[in-house]
This record gives sequence, structure tokens and C-alpha cells, in this order.
Amino acid sequence: MTVGLTRRGLLAAGLGTACLPTVSLAEPPREFQRGGMTYRRLGQTGLDVSLLSLGSHTDPTFKRKVQFGNVLSEEGQARRDRLAARALDLGVNLIDTYESEGQWEPVARLVKPRRSKVLVSVCRQFPMFVGENIDRAAELYGYVDLYRIYVGDGTRVEGKILEDWDVLRKAKEAGKVRAIGISTHSERMMTSALYELEGLDYIIFPYNFIHARADYAEFLPAAIGKGVGLIGMKPLAAGSIVRLDPRARSGPKPENERIELYQSRNRAILPAVVAELTRSLNRLPDETLCQAALRYVYSRPFLTTALTGMFDESLLQDNYAALVRREELRREEHAALNSTARWARTRGAGWLPRHYRWLEERWRG
Repeated sequence: MTVGLTRRGLLAAGLGTACLPTVSLAEPPREFQRGGMTYRRLGQTGLDVSLLSLGSHTDPTFKRKVQFGNVLSEEGQARRDRLAARALDLGVNLIDTYESEGQWEPVARLVKPRRSKVLVSVCRQFPMFVGENIDRAAELYGYVDLYRIYVGDGTRVEGKILEDWDVLRKAKEAGKVRAIGISTHSERMMTSALYELEGLDYIIFPYNFIHARADYAEFLPAAIGKGVGLIGMKPLAAGSIVRLDPRARSGPKPENERIELYQSRNRAILPAVVAELTRSLNRLPDETLCQAALRYVYSRPFLTTALTGMFDESLLQDNYAALVRREELRREEHAALNSTARWARTRGAGWLPRHYRWLEERWRG
């Protein structure tokens, strides 16, 4: 992406503010360990985030529709509360919460006794004024640690996105929000945001060993250079990697097959591909491909945290075990995971859903 005079540049020139300072590409985020959990600094925010974070999606088995969004049944909410409490006990300190999933109030009750030690992440889910949404969240939680807007999968941030962003900046200045960011699946939108959104603290984007094949060749160096915090969502490709894993535990299904990379309407995964992907895992007989895939994400020094959906405590334990063992990621495992690129070349066009098609070109490149 060729960037000329940007909105950020105009703001900096007109208001006398400086763009975000740069850091060396090779400089990893500040990192430390405490009680078995690893923490990394989120960009230049001063916030230290656990390497494993609790995602916002809830178990579809226990969902029921309401007028606005969904809520969990009594049993489902009790399970979710136990899961979140256990995650906090393991050192997880960031919880993403969707109002549309009926989780604002349960999370507020859970974190109230330890509010200063838990980071609450919020994203507007309903078509309402973003300022009103921030005010409601700030009133419930006292303040919002991370607030983001979803900017879609277009080519550049503009129009209404810029209007919403100005509201976010003012909310941060007022002390209602500690860090402001965006989420998107589009590399072009990620890159555009780096240059157009003044005061951008972090970006949430898909990252797993499949997306890593896309390299994010332009976005990642630019984001790291500007010191923007990077949060990897979909570390298991929205549950897709579970489909590749013959050792995966049976359990809750992914919430929405539409966002998976490997969908049932596509051709079946070749057994030879699965064998290639799992070959090196025989050296860790108690480990699944999902755990190895998570360890791959944890090992990326430019990522602050992996924001993953977990529906029961066994998944939490698996994800935590992968974190503890992340230093054990072997060269052979990297080779097995990278073999996915060869598989993509055998599949031909159309193996990805529409909103991930840009990966095809990157992968082949």
C-alpha cells in the first residue's frame, strides 16, 4: 500500500502532535512470567496482558435468542462463569466480552472483586452510537481497559469509521477507555488503519499457522515499527484446525461454521495432508495438533496475546498446557505446520471463504 498524506499526518501537523514513536523491528514486546503465566506489554499502552486471553464467543449449545442478541441458559451461564473464574486463577487477565452474547453483566460481577487486576475488552455489537456504547460499558465496569471497533473487510478506513474513531479518542482522553483499537480480517484495512487512525493502540487480527503463511508482509513490519500492539484472534482458525486433528478431544463444536477455513461444503481434507501435519507430533504423545498450533502462535514475539474462544474447562487446560510448553516448539514441528502451504497449492482456487480469499494470493506468493 502506497501511503501519501494521511489523516494522521494532517492531525499531527495541524495539532502539533507527533505520530507514534517507532521501535526496532527486532525488539520483542516486554515479557515476564508470574505464577506460570507469561505476560507481554501491549504496544505502548503500559498494559501487561496475559499471553492467553479469554475470547467473547459462548457455547452455542446453551444459547437462546432474545430480542437483542443471545443469552446463555442458567446451566450455560454457570459453566461460563466457572470457566472464566478458572481462567483468572491460571493467570489470564484479559476477558473479551460481547454485549450481544449477554456477557456484560456476568463479567462485571466476576471481575468486581479484582477489577484492578483484570483487563476488560469491549467491542460494539449493536448499531448504536459508539459514544453511548462506551458510556454504558464505562458505567458498568468503572472504565473500559480496551475498546475497539470492527472496521470491516474493505480496502481502507474512511467515512463513518473515522467519525467513530474520533469518538474513541475523546473517550480515551476523558479517561473512560485506557486503550483504543480495531479488529478486522483484511490486511489492507489493517495497514490503512496504521496510517489513518491517530492514537491507534492495538489491532486484533486473525493469526494462526494457516494465516501465518500469508506473512502479512506489509502490515506486520509497519505495525511493529510504529509500536502498535498486536492481538491474534482465531489462533485455531475459528475451530478449523480441530477438523485436521485426529487426536482432538470431542467437545463443543465451533460456534459458526461460516467463519471456519475448512467448511463441510468444501472437499474433504486429504488424509495425507493430515498425516503430514501431525507427523512430528508423535514425539509428544500427549499433545494434540491444536496444542502445537497454539504453541506456534505463542512463540511469535510480536503478538501480545492469543484471544481464543473456549467453551469448557478442558479447552482452557489444553490452551494453558500449550502455553507452558511453548518453549518446546521443535524445528520439526515448524516444518510440519509449514507443510500446509504445499497442501494449499494442491487445492486450487476457492478453498477459502470469500472474506479470507486474500490469503490465497499471499500464500501462493
